[in-house]
Order: sequence, then C-alpha cells, then structure tokens
Amino acid sequence: MNVIEFNDVCFGYDKDEKKNILNHLSFSIAQGQSVSLIGKNGCGKSTIAKLIVGLLKPTSGKIKLFEEEKNFNKRIGYVFQNPDNQFIGNTVKDDIAFGLENRKIPQKEMDPIIDNVLVQVSMENFKNYEPSNLSGGQKQRVAIASNLALGLDVIIFDESTSMLDPKGRHEVLEIIKKLKKENPLLTIVQITHDMEETLLSNRILILDKGTIRFDGSPNFLFSNDKYVEMFNVERPFKYELVSSLKKLGFAVNFEDSYDKIRSEINANRG
Repeated sequence: MNVIEFNDVCFGYDKDEKKNILNHLSFSIAQGQSVSLIGKNGCGKSTIAKLIVGLLKPTSGKIKLFEEEKNFNKRIGYVFQNPDNQFIGNTVKDDIAFGLENRKIPQKEMDPIIDNVLVQVSMENFKNYEPSNLSGGQKQRVAIASNLALGLDVIIFDESTSMLDPKGRHEVLEIIKKLKKENPLLTIVQITHDMEETLLSNRILILDKGTIRFDGSPNFLFSNDKYVEMFNVERPFKYELVSSLKKLGFAVNFEDSYDKIRSEINANRG
C-alpha cells in the first residue's frame, strides 16, 4: 500500500508558475519504506513535508495519503529541526501526554503508553525531567517518543539531527535504526543534508528546482561515479573507503559490512 502519493503536484506562493517551488511532482512511498529526501537548500524538501502533514495545500495536482484523497495527517508525525521548538510539556511525561490528551485517551491508559515509548527511545529514566535539564539529543528522543505514543504510521524527520552535537546525533540515529528493526511497517521519511544518514534509508530521492532527478537505492547512487558527479553528492565514508581499496586491488564491495572489509584488509596486509 502507498502511504504517500503525489500526482502532478505544483506548489508556489506566487501566481507566476515560473516561481513555483514544486513543479508537476509525482512520486509515491510505500508502507514500511525508509526514504531520504536530499537536495540543495530551497529545492522543495521541507515544502514536500509540509504538504504531507497538511501545513500547506498544493497549488495544483493531488496528494493521496493511504491511497485516499482524505485528511489522514493524524497518522503522520513530524520531528522538527530544532528540538526546543517542539517541547510542549513541563516534563518529559507531560510532553508525551499532551498528544494523548488531544486524542482523548483516558488517563489510566496513558501511563502504560508513556512508559512503553520511553523504553523504546531509552529515556525511561528521564520521565520527570524538565526540558532545561535535557540535551538536544534527549529532547529529540522525547519528540520521537511523543510520535510513537500516538501509534502513527509515518514519521517525518526534518533535518532532525542538524542542530545536535555528535553524541546527540548518534543517539537519534541509533533510535531510528532501532525503530525500523522493531517496526517494519513504520514508514520513515528523512530530510537531510548528511549523506551518512541516507544509509539508514532503502531509497533516496534527489530534488532539484522542484523536481525529482534521482530515485533509487543509496548503494546504486554512491557506487556509481557518474551519478555522484552528476548530482554533486558527497559519498559517505564507507563508499570512499571501498572505492579507494578497490583501486588498490582489495576484493571488497560497497555492500560489504565493515567487519568483512576489515577482514579483507587484515588478510592482505603487507
């Protein structure tokens, strides 16, 4: 089932079509996929996310969510770039409870839900902490927990690690990995400039001037010199490493794990 489908979608703030942010955009995302949206600033990545959650309406074209032209954005969550912009409650518990209260979940049912999602994001020991006592990475993990508490089908991460230090970024990315492993039907859309983060996805969409110029797997993109140069993308470290080793004659491939690459290096050392 397609959970997101854009059909010939255009969007612009000006009546002049030449100034459109999105131009006749068509694509679909199936349930359980993990997709990275990449491209230069202003190419339309965040506009797509806002259209999906209903913050914007298309100038023309149609958007289907869960294969219907209805407002299903209550099944779609959003983790913003700035962790301070989405913390609503006075404590971690209050923040997660806010969304549940809006869904009119009875109080006696809230506590087990809150406890469960905090375990999922490894924040169970911070339930009564105030936001001022949390790091940026911890706040983002609470934001993810707030989304999980609502039983959402899609979570959009909009540059959600860009304002974090390396430790916080690592924490959030590990949570995303864990979520995909434990929730295979959860659909994840990542908007990012970091090519390392795209390796968490099984599909990459490259946007340029409001249109999709590439749609394929990370491995297909980063292992292909032609596309790397054409789209001016920076290869993740692993792909740079494998590319260099292949030139030196090592029998390694882009799909190999780091353990396998390390074994090949050790076997041929000297």
